Amino acid sequence: MGFSKIIRRNPVSGNQRGFTLIEMISAIVLMGVMGIFSIQFIASITQTSQLTTGQKELVDEAKLAMEYLIRELRVATEDAADIAYTADSITFDKYSGYTVDTSKIGIKYAWNSGTQILTRTSGAPTLTSTTLATQITGFTVAESPAAGSHFYVFTLTLQGPNGENFTLNSGVRPRSTL
Repeated sequence: MGFSKIIRRNPVSGNQRGFTLIEMISAIVLMGVMGIFSIQFIASITQTSQLTTGQKELVDEAKLAMEYLIRELRVATEDAADIAYTADSITFDKYSGYTVDTSKIGIKYAWNSGTQILTRTSGAPTLTSTTLATQITGFTVAESPAAGSHFYVFTLTLQGPNGENFTLNSGVRPRSTL
């Protein structure tokens, strides 16, 4: 009698738990598609960040070179005849030297179109040359057209990593030539 009352349950019928093979494959495919889009999104953000960083470094270097030139020309000696310029260079003497470079005579900023660099060269007591900026595709020096104005205008053109151009303009009137 005791063995006849055992109830057997059918494993297929009743409350089923778990996932079918189709549901699992669908979930894996869906997660794969979402992963691909996520990777592409992250890659584009990384590429944009690297491009922006490269452009920023290039422009920062050129801005620093331009600022250095402007500050130094601002303290040029009072005789405007001591300031000589061509289309891509300027040479002048100044009242005092800097701690790093004590030269006061023959300060020259020049652009070399072949190497695309802007250099600063100082004369006495020893000739020293410093590269201020690279990837410079153009550098022009011009004096204001007004007679006796002694106002110098500089244009610096840079080429970015993807061929884009940046132009920096600045001007200065040496304090001593007023």
